[in-house]
Amino acid sequence: MKKLLNLALLIVVILFSSCEKKIKDLEFEKNVMTEIFPSLIDSTCIDIRLFTNFPPKYGESIYDKTGHYIGVDSTKATEEQKRKLLEWKINTEKIKKDTSKIIVAFDPLLKDNSQNLREDFQKHFKNAKIYISKEKKESEYVFDFKNIKLNNKFELRNISQFPKERGLIWLAKYDFVFSGAVFFSRIQFDKDKKFGILDGGFACGDRCGQGFRIYIKKANNKWIIDDVEGTWVA
Repeated sequence: MKKLLNLALLIVVILFSSCEKKIKDLEFEKNVMTEIFPSLIDSTCIDIRLFTNFPPKYGESIYDKTGHYIGVDSTKATEEQKRKLLEWKINTEKIKKDTSKIIVAFDPLLKDNSQNLREDFQKHFKNAKIYISKEKKESEYVFDFKNIKLNNKFELRNISQFPKERGLIWLAKYDFVFSGAVFFSRIQFDKDKKFGILDGGFACGDRCGQGFRIYIKKANNKWIIDDVEGTWVA
């Protein structure tokens, strides 16, 4: 009887320890995400007004004898082109100086990455390997971002506050500057938790946006972004 009680107690201790480790791992990931979050926003979000504010044509197009485009001769700009370029420059400066908050939708439900990042991780961090626990763990969690102070003029709002129907988020009329939607995957770490990798993306329309593979590392006891690689453009 005593042996059975001891065995039962051992099983309880093992289960408790395993559960405690999973909680610690999740809390660790949340803490890293909180620390790196302002830098993630800086690295991925854009002011859609500047992103789509293309300069006007200035000059005369030049083609070779076969009709292939070579470039533009700016010395042959018309008075109309000069006027439009000046207007563009004034408008661009106006946008840059505008202190209005740029609103970005954010989905706080962070999920496991659907792609296998092991190869990219090991290629970037030469002596590190992604650590994947054999134990079943949570595949997603809700990230609490509301009290995180950002470094710039972006302001995040939960994506649930925006129209849910496909495409309407881009067509709706807002009484604020709406720039787009940002999203991130969960972070995958190495066993020693010194390096990490995650994916992110910024969408500004049904066919407008860009994706990122983000490498992070611990340096001088702080988590920083080591590199950001583009993965897709629409």
